[in-house]
Amino acid sequence: MAAVARLEVAELGTPITVSFDDLMKYHGPNAPGGVAHAFKVLERALPLLDPEGPAERREVEIATAHGGPGVRDAFEMVTRAVTGGRYGRGAPGRARARDDRSVARGVGHRGLRRRLTHRRDG
Repeated sequence: MAAVARLEVAELGTPITVSFDDLMKYHGPNAPGGVAHAFKVLERALPLLDPEGPAERREVEIATAHGGPGVRDAFEMVTRAVTGGRYGRGAPGRARARDDRSVARGVGHRGLRRRLTHRRDG
């Protein structure tokens, strides 16, 4: 049986783990693609933000070109960035490449910024 992927952040130093199923329970059934997208962005981004341990979730900043309800709710549950005023539409630099085949995602934590790009095949 394959291991279930989980996201890990910290709340005042206490580790919190969140699964895709947890995010779907929070969001509901209406936009599973957006939830999956945000999960994969965070799965890639969180280890880059604090390689020594889980990032403090209330210090994570999110800038995204995709602001649908599933994406927003997933980012909110994991990072509390929406209610904390650290979530915004658009990305650092340009949100979309000229050929529209890559969508940038920006994340930050304690002054460190990372730009993530999801490239669609084709």
